[in-house]
Amino acid sequence: MDFKILGPIEVRAANGRPIALGRRKQRVLLAALLLNAGKAIPTQRMLDWLWEEQAPPTAESNLYTYISALRRVLGAPSRIEAGSNGYVLRVAPGEIDVKLFEELAAQGRRMLSEGRNDVALERCTRAVGLWRAEAVLEGLSLPEPLRGEAARLERLRAAVVDTSLEARLALGQHGEVLPDLEALTRRDPLNERLRAQFMLALYRSGRRADALAVYQGAREMLAAELGVDPGPDLIRVHQQILVDDPALAAPSPSITVRRFFAPAELPVDSAAFTGRAAEVSRLRTALASAGSGPIVISAVAGAAGIGKSAFAVHVAHQVADRFPDGQLYVNLHGSTPNVKPLKPAEVLARLLRSLGDDAAAPAEVDELAARFRSLTDGRHLLLLFDNARDAAQVRPLLPASPTCCVLITARRMLTSLDAVAHLRLDTMAEDEAITLLSRLVGDERVAADPRAARAIVRLCGGLPLAIRIAAARLVARSGLSLRALADRLAVEDHRLSELQADDRAVRACFMMSYRGLEAEHSRMFRLLSLLGGSDISVAVAAALADRSEEQTADLLEHLADVQLLEVCDVNRYRMHDLLCLFARERTRQEETEEEQTKAVRRVLHSYLVITGAIGNVYNLRTRRNAKFGRPALGRSGPSPDDFTADHRTEPADEATRFHAETTAVLRGLRDPVKAALDLGYLAEMHRLAGRPDMATLCYHEALEADLAGGAVGTYRTAEHWWGLGRAYQDLGDEARARECRYTSATILHTLHLINGDEKRAIETGAGSDTPEIILTYTRRGRGI
Repeated sequence: MDFKILGPIEVRAANGRPIALGRRKQRVLLAALLLNAGKAIPTQRMLDWLWEEQAPPTAESNLYTYISALRRVLGAPSRIEAGSNGYVLRVAPGEIDVKLFEELAAQGRRMLSEGRNDVALERCTRAVGLWRAEAVLEGLSLPEPLRGEAARLERLRAAVVDTSLEARLALGQHGEVLPDLEALTRRDPLNERLRAQFMLALYRSGRRADALAVYQGAREMLAAELGVDPGPDLIRVHQQILVDDPALAAPSPSITVRRFFAPAELPVDSAAFTGRAAEVSRLRTALASAGSGPIVISAVAGAAGIGKSAFAVHVAHQVADRFPDGQLYVNLHGSTPNVKPLKPAEVLARLLRSLGDDAAAPAEVDELAARFRSLTDGRHLLLLFDNARDAAQVRPLLPASPTCCVLITARRMLTSLDAVAHLRLDTMAEDEAITLLSRLVGDERVAADPRAARAIVRLCGGLPLAIRIAAARLVARSGLSLRALADRLAVEDHRLSELQADDRAVRACFMMSYRGLEAEHSRMFRLLSLLGGSDISVAVAAALADRSEEQTADLLEHLADVQLLEVCDVNRYRMHDLLCLFARERTRQEETEEEQTKAVRRVLHSYLVITGAIGNVYNLRTRRNAKFGRPALGRSGPSPDDFTADHRTEPADEATRFHAETTAVLRGLRDPVKAALDLGYLAEMHRLAGRPDMATLCYHEALEADLAGGAVGTYRTAEHWWGLGRAYQDLGDEARARECRYTSATILHTLHLINGDEKRAIETGAGSDTPEIILTYTRRGRGI
């Protein structure tokens, strides 16, 4: 948020939108808070400022109303805090123009005293440029106590103008400054310092007689208006002009040849940038605090395509005016497809050239880094190092001066860099993603089919890069409807191919991260795609990869560090939908069908252990296998001894997770016949272990597998319908249980495996266990 009081009072939101401040007293109250930002103002003093001696009986109540209204329009109640000492307006560094003005004014005076006239002129010019009118809070009638502070700021502005005139004269700009000095002298004829500068500029311009005439006019006016003679400074300049004192000569061209150059290398800010208000505010606050302590270094991390570069550039533009010595930008190409990462020596040479050091002699990294630190010392610079590969690439590039500020973007957290504030970007919220799409393709197209627009951003997984590519395709083909694109994106096997336009492609971005993995990490990444992007525990991942839990935890943690996985809970991870599709592509190309099937079967076995069937399952297996002739599951994967109570979860939570994971396993197995057998067996184990809720989920998946495998109306389907009925019966849902038994009996009767009486017996659910008639014919179907 930006607060402006150097001119009419104005407040703008983070997106640049002006905020309506309401009635006059409300604006006066905000002006008082801004002039005393960070300081507590007692309630009584506020009442005196707003009403002076004519406060009505309801004045205090009205004050509370104004405070509440200001909190609403500023969008954050914590902006105005109420304490025992009064009200305090909290303003972050860089949010109020007067603070920046005072900083630039102080820097200008210091640079002039050090003889750095070019820098002094630049600082003063920027400081005066912050004023949007001649008066502080112009157009707003202020109470007397506040007028004093406003007058102080206006006097400081006059002093800054004077400093800039001194710097221009010292730089030999006497000809250019003459019109300004003439206008200022006419406006303030009793200002002797302005008169002396005007005389000096005239003298250096070859107008000696005019300079003496200015003195004569000043002497007469001072005598007539104030009854005094000119001061010693004005008299001294007059005497020097009379004797043509060499000290008045213009500076040598060799002194003025160097002009201050402030690089402005930031890429163009995206006009469509959307959302991330909390992250923008946090980063702006951090960057705006540069110079008040140790050097500020902020690192933004996030997955490929998450919008790190656009975010960093957007915030850098917002705080650029706090770094008058320049803004430097380098794309380090740490993750750019088909481009090698820049070496630190290459980057340092470029930075030195940007700062005016054109020395071409090659040097070692340490020598270049030392020269860079010397050149940046004391300068207010913003450095944006985009797309860093790792900490080793960035470390030599860091300046040492606290007046500098460094912003880094990288896919991984650069935790080995000291004193770095880390910020991780996540995917966009759906509403923000819709807004981004609207800004890119036009509000009218999105408004015409909002459901298709939401489908597109969901299929893009809230990933800004994917949304921008989808928008680019819509812009390039005006005849392509949002619904048509959504339908094309809905085909999982083609989605990544659809998400590419010109030189942008989601697949290529993911490939850069994937190629940086070692063999074990890449194998784990591939196998995780068999679970379809659902939450996965360390234990299940260990079974999937056939590795120990300790080794698996390290593998998963590394994948999370490089932003290929998300940590969603303690010892649980999740893969972004688009990353999962990419991993699945790699799996099909790099893993055999046999290895994929083994991995999924290891997971199915581990589910039996984790979901609470430990103890019961292994006792019941012999009984179940004797009935169904079902071979026992292999011993690959974890055994009961591999798990502890830490792996258990509440049944409701586990049922939800299990549903997602078994659905993913069904897709991963890619053999619906085998999947149906395993899922039916697993469902019955859950039921016998006292988990009918999870049994129903598994039986439904088994029936879907039957459908996918063309096994509808077979003895196996009948068995699954019967088991589902038993699970519903255990849950107390007799209506659904009856429907399932009826479906099971109908299938067996249609197959001429049972007669009418037997059909009615199955429909009624007579008996406490599975009817012998079902066991008989399922044995026959299995060849027993």
